[in-house]
Amino acid sequence: MRKPILALLLAAVLPLAACGSDATPAAPPSTAASAAGGGLLAARVPVELRPVTSVKPGLEVSGPDEVIGPDESVYTLGPSIGEFTEFKAVRAEHADYGWVITVELPPATSAVFAKWTTEHVDEQLAVMVDGKLVSAPKIASPITGGALQISGNFTEDSAKQLVADITGETP
Repeated sequence: MRKPILALLLAAVLPLAACGSDATPAAPPSTAASAAGGGLLAARVPVELRPVTSVKPGLEVSGPDEVIGPDESVYTLGPSIGEFTEFKAVRAEHADYGWVITVELPPATSAVFAKWTTEHVDEQLAVMVDGKLVSAPKIASPITGGALQISGNFTEDSAKQLVADITGETP
C-alpha cells in the first residue's frame, strides 16, 4: 500500500493525504463542510496531529503511543504538535484523478502547521480524531499556504467519510 503524501500547491491549496494515497493538485469543490459567512468551522472533536516515528504490520499495540491505522498497521507516534479545533473549510472534491479532501486552516493553526511541516519534510504525520488514526500522510514539502489536500485512492463515500471524521459531522 502506498503511503500518503502532503504536497504544496501554488495557489495556497495544499495536499494532506490519507493512508495509502498520494498528493495531487486540487479541483473545484463538489461537496463541502464550511463555516457560513466566512467564519470558522468548529470541529466537534479536536483533531490532533502527531509525528509518526515508525510503522509496522499487524494489529497488536504494545504501548500508549501505538495505534492501529486504517491500513491495519501499527503506528508509533511522537508527542503531539497540537490539537486543531477550527477550520476555514473541510470539503470532499472530485478531480480528474479521483476524490480528494481539501482542508483550509485559520491563520494561527496555519502558522503552527507551516513551521512543523517545514521542519519535517519526508516524515509521516498522524491525523488523530477522537483518539483514532484517520490519516497518516508523508510530508512531501513545507505546507505554508494555509490549506492542504488529502488525495489518494478515495471513493466519493470514503472522501466524504474522512471529511466527517475530521469535522465530526455526518457524511
